Amino acid sequence: MALYKSTFSVIGTLAILALVLGLFMDVKNVDNTQGGYEYPFQGWSGTPIDFSVMYQTKEGLFKKGYVVDQLFNCNTGLITWEVFGVIKGQFRLFSERAIVVHKPQDECKARGFNPNSWAKSDLL
Repeated sequence: MALYKSTFSVIGTLAILALVLGLFMDVKNVDNTQGGYEYPFQGWSGTPIDFSVMYQTKEGLFKKGYVVDQLFNCNTGLITWEVFGVIKGQFRLFSERAIVVHKPQDECKARGFNPNSWAKSDLL
């Protein structure tokens, strides 16, 4: 009986560690840019999000993660997420910084969506 308890403890611990590592990797890979947080969003460094590698859905773009999947609605500019495809939540709208630095509207337009209602900045 003790062997089963220790085996289940090891399996449970490894599963929790994998979950935490996957969640950490998903959060870490959301935005690989730094700086440029104040208008006019200049002086940032890093790599902007590559929306071109994302899957297209009826509403926009989909990015599969280890634990958290992200959905970018090209019609509304709303970012939502799913945990293991089960728990769903709304995160936020694209910020003006995200629109200027990452340029999601360019990929949305290239895929046939009209982001004009949400992709607004006098810097575009």
